[in-house]
Amino acid sequence: MLDVRLFDVAEAGEAEWDDYHEMRLAAYERDFPELPAPTRAATISGLRAPQVQLGERLLWTARRDGRLVGRAHVSLPADGNEHLAALDVVVHPELRRQGIGTELLNFVAPLLRERGRTVVEGWNVNLDGDSGHWIRRHGFRLVHSTLLQIMELSGLDRARWEVDVPEGYRLVRWIGHAPDDLVDAYAVARRAIGDAPTGESALTAPDWTVDRVRRIEADYHEHGIEHRTVVAVDARGEVAGLTELEARPTDRRRLIQGDTVVLGAHRGHGLGLAMKADMLRWITADKDDLEQVWTSTGVANTHMADVNHRLGFATVRRYSVVNRDLEGL
Repeated sequence: MLDVRLFDVAEAGEAEWDDYHEMRLAAYERDFPELPAPTRAATISGLRAPQVQLGERLLWTARRDGRLVGRAHVSLPADGNEHLAALDVVVHPELRRQGIGTELLNFVAPLLRERGRTVVEGWNVNLDGDSGHWIRRHGFRLVHSTLLQIMELSGLDRARWEVDVPEGYRLVRWIGHAPDDLVDAYAVARRAIGDAPTGESALTAPDWTVDRVRRIEADYHEHGIEHRTVVAVDARGEVAGLTELEARPTDRRRLIQGDTVVLGAHRGHGLGLAMKADMLRWITADKDDLEQVWTSTGVANTHMADVNHRLGFATVRRYSVVNRDLEGL
């Protein structure tokens, strides 16, 4: 039997973090050998400063005879996604094919149904690895594919970031709090992320309102995440596009590039390239110890993948998104 317990990120001791990171490192080496090995700081940062836009986060760890053997991580999106639970199950590579992952899944599923969730979805899945057989055996289906792209800043020719702002637009920057005179237009622009191709994923674009913008900003602040935004504003004062970037307090060498959006009426002018280039110039001028920027985009979103390549990102691997109904688990 497994001893499955909620993992308290705020109260975890050094030994617990050591165990957790050792398992994560072993899993990366087996499942994603082409990726940079995560540092202990990055492991801690990912839990203490999570992706706040994905809602409430729950984490259970599983021990057998005192040894950490697996974990189940759940995100519960809100604002139109109350049907969905995002689930990531990891088992220590030395202990796979012993039913640990299935026991964790069976433990978590009824708890998610109690929360009113009807669909469970896995992101960043490597179907070619150990998890592929497990995913299919439990009835998950492929619904979307994404690309992980990483920019290595060392030795990069930063002249490629010298991009002119298209005529008729100006760029506005902020950290943490959208200006009051732009927040309404910014919320409207954020809704355009729904235009990005997501296959048959059950995750839908949230209903972006000023209230949601302010709630997300407060969540970033609470978790110590520096959230930067660059927007393009047209001659009428409307937000025509945006890009965002996150810097986590205990993972100073790596940045996470978030959404980049250009409204339909303003596409074809190079705004996405101009905004992302401006963001890179801004953040690297302020932080001289950065090493990498990570981002992901849908495989079908070839335009954004190309923009990222022009700026210096390299495509590192392809991920799968899988889901199934919670009913029956």
